[in-house]
This record gives sequence, C-alpha cells and structure tokens, in this order.
Amino acid sequence: MNQHEKELETACTRYAREKGYLAIKLENTGHTGIPDHLYLKDGKAIFVEFKTPGSGRLSLFQSHWLKRLEKEQFTARTIWTEEEFKELIK
Repeated sequence: MNQHEKELETACTRYAREKGYLAIKLENTGHTGIPDHLYLKDGKAIFVEFKTPGSGRLSLFQSHWLKRLEKEQFTARTIWTEEEFKELIK
C-alpha cells in the first residue's frame, strides 16, 4: 500500500468513527482480495477497498469480492477520494 492510499484510509476511518461507525480493518482473513475495511452502523455493513487515484488498480480477486458482496446485497465499493467516502456513509 502506498503512502497516499494509507493516508486516505486513515482519514476516512477517522471520519467514519466520528460518525459513529465501527471500523474494522480486514487483515489476514485467508480470503485473497477481500476489501480492506468493513464499516458497521445501524444494521448496515459497508465494505471498502481504498485505492490511490490515478495509479491504484483492482486485482481480479478484489473485483470478484466486490461483485460477490454486492450480489449478496451488501454495500461494497472502491473508494478513490475522501469526498467519495463521505458521500457513501452519509
């Protein structure tokens, strides 16, 4: 993960927590490509894969997971900017 992506992830997670979300970093799940983060509030689950604008790219596994989660009626998105994230969780 590059520095910009880490900064984006940190800022968005801070914002989500200020809005009352539980923010969970999904690490070492044994599932290659699962989104970076899970945000929970009021019975909603939002899966987020953070990417750097212009240079970040989804792997095939990441794309698969986002589609699969959406098929199961979860919100699952790739986030490129802080503004995009704020719009997602408003």
